[in-house]
Amino acid sequence: MCQKVFPLPREDAAVGFCGSTLLAYPIIHQFVGYVRHYKKNLDRALDGSELPRRFADLTNRFLESYMNPADLQSELRETSFIVGAHSWLLKRPIISRIRYDGGAKKFVAASARFPKKLSPSLYGSCQFALIGDLRSHYLDRLGDFVDFQKATRLDMQPFSALASMLGDAEFTDRHGKFKGPIGGAPQLLKIYPFLRTLEFGVYWPNRRTGSLHLNGRTLFDYEKLPLPQIDAETLETFYPLADLQNADTW
Repeated sequence: MCQKVFPLPREDAAVGFCGSTLLAYPIIHQFVGYVRHYKKNLDRALDGSELPRRFADLTNRFLESYMNPADLQSELRETSFIVGAHSWLLKRPIISRIRYDGGAKKFVAASARFPKKLSPSLYGSCQFALIGDLRSHYLDRLGDFVDFQKATRLDMQPFSALASMLGDAEFTDRHGKFKGPIGGAPQLLKIYPFLRTLEFGVYWPNRRTGSLHLNGRTLFDYEKLPLPQIDAETLETFYPLADLQNADTW
């Protein structure tokens, strides 16, 4: 499966998408270039909380330059983005959805919270963004891992719910009820408050029987991945550099 999550060069933010790669890949590629070449991004003088709006602005400018945006109507409807970052100004993480507004005919950014009707406690205590065709089914599956009535924070439960669905033929079978809108190994990265973004290798479906993936790609046998690696089933995490002398200086 193709890469769906992308760390940004400023090291405190990332972007992910669902929908058409025809639309999403060139936009993300341009945004990575914007972050890399605009000094206030690399210096982080531009706070992470500004990134969702900047991403929406770039996306709309990209569409304005398209010769006939009407040709992209289906892609516009099905493609959404998530921008996550750590804000030094707000002293907390921020996460926003960027979706196409058919009325305004442009992409708009909005902060995201957990559905209040489902869990008032999570709604009031954490940010949560979800995009894609299987939203209701995912929330149902997440309910198998989280007590919505009592929970006040989320840890790895959203990852486990996603891995559970990716291992369920009901959602991945191209000839099934849902025509397989998802598939492949789950993808994972972490944004730290000390301004570092770290990608994780994922053993899929588990370390015992599966293979190691990074951003949806199965690694070759000869590849030696220095990044942390997680068993998608047990959530056990492995650090390949941990046994090396002075590994923390790498």
